[in-house]
Amino acid sequence: MLNSQDWPLQYDSFMFESQTLLNRCEECLAHLEMIGDDEDAVLGLQNSLQRLGNHARQASAPAMAALAEQLHGCLDAAHGGCLGGEARSIIRSCLALLAWQLELIDPGTGELPMDDGEQQELLERLAPAISQHATDP
Repeated sequence: MLNSQDWPLQYDSFMFESQTLLNRCEECLAHLEMIGDDEDAVLGLQNSLQRLGNHARQASAPAMAALAEQLHGCLDAAHGGCLGGEARSIIRSCLALLAWQLELIDPGTGELPMDDGEQQELLERLAPAISQHATDP
């Protein structure tokens, strides 16, 4: 875990790695928008989210870590790698929020001046969207 004295030294590395992982998530989601039942794309999205969550947790960015980890957990419910349009739209909003959180991290302290209300709302909408699509004929 980074403390406030370590953070300025690690900021550039954290930002680069986080942006790379977010870009990978976006690529996987774009692939899922073309081929909605691609298990490899879902797995790639999950792996990137898991790595992003771990990376954010190690860097003491708990809000980012929580969103990435919870989003990863929701994707476990996507049986057969199939995500409907509503679920993909909510995931895109979650990724946009992660990118926004990344931009708002204070480069000097590593603090993120946001509450988690929006991310909880998105996650609450995502779970039913995934389970509904999984049960649709």
